[in-house]
Amino acid sequence: MIPALDYYIDAKRALSAESSDEWDIFISAFNDNSRVRNTFSWVKAKRKIWWSLPEYGYAQDELPDDGFEVREFASRHEAELIQEGFEGLLDDPTSSICIDITGLMRQHIFFIMRLMKDRKIARYSLLYTEPEHYARKADTTFALGEVSMVRQVAGYEGQHSTDTSNDVLIMGGGYDHPLVAHVILSREKARLVQVHSLPSLSADMYHEALLRLDRVSGTADVAEDQTFFSSANDPFVTAATLSEACQKLRAKLPISNLYLSSLATKPQAVGFALFYLKELEGSASSVIFPVVNRYFRETGKGLGRTWVYPIELS
Repeated sequence: MIPALDYYIDAKRALSAESSDEWDIFISAFNDNSRVRNTFSWVKAKRKIWWSLPEYGYAQDELPDDGFEVREFASRHEAELIQEGFEGLLDDPTSSICIDITGLMRQHIFFIMRLMKDRKIARYSLLYTEPEHYARKADTTFALGEVSMVRQVAGYEGQHSTDTSNDVLIMGGGYDHPLVAHVILSREKARLVQVHSLPSLSADMYHEALLRLDRVSGTADVAEDQTFFSSANDPFVTAATLSEACQKLRAKLPISNLYLSSLATKPQAVGFALFYLKELEGSASSVIFPVVNRYFRETGKGLGRTWVYPIELS
């Protein structure tokens, strides 16, 4: 087990138009959020690329005409989509790459990090811009449509055991309580451990997320020692929190199968991926998520802080 302190605590950095790094390649998922479009305009890069994700449902005439490359995708599956999106971009290992995760789906973030590790891209950057607040406060939803299934994320399937006596589901819950409920019910025999975002992106957002989680009450019973807290905007702290949580859980009783699901902020998803790729590969562990075919194009209002996360996975 890698000690939690081996994670790059405090590695995140604030970024702005006045203090932007410059990369060789910058990628961002196009949507209607001003924090996505504004960031794309001021980030410095030799080559900028828009990804038009099927989940947003943009027609050809709705795509940006700002002179930058736009890549569209036929497949919704994260492995096929991400490999297509990076076609021709990873050939030069010396190129510096930054991906804005603000508009990406969580399964895309997970597979990007899987792909980078498999392709031995040791260093790259992830970027995230916070909203000032969400459009409908506690009633904000991100998914548009019903959950078709709960499945494992490609590259995070794990080698699960037939022994299910002490299965554990670690859930990072967010605003979309129907998605949270689907994941919990898909592993209803597993012991539920919750990771709350505290500190959150704002005080309001923490309370709003708790209000949403209350709507899942009765779906599962969570003991006090099965609740952990981690930063909403620092994936390195999240990875360390998950490492600590698993050490505490295993100290009491060996875990038969471990399931991870991150449905809170995008930086939290990065933390879940870091933890898995550093500590769980080859074990009876997997990352699961609820499949939804469409997502709202705009959910956040205003521009909050922009963070860059330097990722190093050898």
